[in-house]
Amino acid sequence: MAVQDADMAGLWDLVEFNSGFVIVRPSALSLELYRKMRQLTATTSNRGINDQEALNKALNMMKDHSEHGHVLRTKILDKEQFICGKNYFERSGRLFPFDNSSGSSNKPVVVHNNYIVTKEAKIYRFREHLMWLYDGDNQYYSSETRNYLTYTNVNPRSSSATAKNVVERELSALKTALAVGHLLNRVVILPRFHRGDDDDRQCPLNFHVHIKTFDFVFLGLYRESSFLRHPKVPDSVKQSVKDLQFRLHDNQSSDILVSGTDVMRLFGKENAKVINLNDLQRVRIDANDRLFDREFSSKLQAPFRRSSYVQI
Repeated sequence: MAVQDADMAGLWDLVEFNSGFVIVRPSALSLELYRKMRQLTATTSNRGINDQEALNKALNMMKDHSEHGHVLRTKILDKEQFICGKNYFERSGRLFPFDNSSGSSNKPVVVHNNYIVTKEAKIYRFREHLMWLYDGDNQYYSSETRNYLTYTNVNPRSSSATAKNVVERELSALKTALAVGHLLNRVVILPRFHRGDDDDRQCPLNFHVHIKTFDFVFLGLYRESSFLRHPKVPDSVKQSVKDLQFRLHDNQSSDILVSGTDVMRLFGKENAKVINLNDLQRVRIDANDRLFDREFSSKLQAPFRRSSYVQI
């Protein structure tokens, strides 16, 4: 059945219709469907029911309902072209832009950014996948005056870190990067992280950290790992990258503690738009350094709120 022959066609959400993307013809039966949805959401016994529950409950109620001998006609939109977030991002292995472990060459028409909780996490995921174009008044992408720093989380198999402490060390390196960024007035471009627990596959920050809470503390101080690939980022930024690093002795096995004064002496005069500090897992910044204000120091010393990929 073609879409034009249906009263309602919708994106399929694993086990039911997704109310976030539907095509509805103004037929008597489709109007009745939405009247039933309104009645369901207005009923005290259904208080708290969401629009998707109401839609599918109303569809079930209308299975045997007819209007002048006709029944409500529904159609599931092509599942390869209209995809829910669970299937597109997780089940297909797309944790980063253009990643596709399934090998499918089909390009979807619509991706519903669901199966992840909070608006902040949804925006972060869209940005990570280069699906977000809004620049905002602060020129999130297009600023030619803002400076950045980035770094890399090396493959756990090639580092001294054990599988059990990979995540902790990478989150500690993130705090180091945020501290350096604060001192140098540079926005941190996130690296890719690793899953840990003997799993060295790469993952985005929301695999380990609750994004809404992270944004409450560090909003505006970081960018997603794919940031420099975004078409709105100026070439003057993309082409001004300088590789630097904290110098460690070759035979040094322990972490080093660096002061804010050290950071300013080493990198304070660098004028590249992006400085890449490589691996930061063995570098610690003294959060009690006099160059840090008390408020930011407390942010660095507080633990990150941990979470799962879907942010539950």
